[in-house]
Amino acid sequence: MPLILFLGNSLYAEDSIALLVGEILKERLEAEGFEVEILERIGYSLIDYIAGRDSVIIVDSMIGEYGEVKLIEDLKSFAAFSPKSPHYAGLPEAIELMKALNLPLPERILVLGIGIRDPYTIGEIPQGLSAMVRDIAEKVYSEIGNCSKLN
Repeated sequence: MPLILFLGNSLYAEDSIALLVGEILKERLEAEGFEVEILERIGYSLIDYIAGRDSVIIVDSMIGEYGEVKLIEDLKSFAAFSPKSPHYAGLPEAIELMKALNLPLPERILVLGIGIRDPYTIGEIPQGLSAMVRDIAEKVYSEIGNCSKLN
C-alpha cells in the first residue's frame, strides 16, 4: 500500500487544508492498511519519508478553485500550481537532490492537489473553505482509492 503524506502549514489559513483533510481521513485510511503521515514539513525534509518507498501519494494545497481535487502525476505540473516561496525547496527539488545523491526514489509519486486561492495569509481558514472540508475529504478519499487500484 502507498504511503500517504498530508502536507501543509497550520499558520497559513488556506495552506492548512490538507492537514485538516488528513485528520479526517487518517483513521479510516490506516484501517485499510495505508501508512498515513500528517506533516508540517516541506522540501528536503520529505526525503526521509519517501526514500526507498514503492509508492507515495502526497496530498497538498495548490492554486485553484476551492474544493477542487486534482490528480497530478507529473511533478513539473505540480510545481506550476504549488505556492512559491524563496525560502524553501519544494518536492521537485527534493526529488532532484535524491537523484544527485543516488538515494532510492519511489517507483511512483502521485500528488493530489486541493484547490486554494491564497496560500500566504496567516490566520484561520476562511469560512467558505472550512465549510467544504468534509466534502473535500471525501473527494480525496475517492481519489486515493482510485490511485491505489493503479498499483
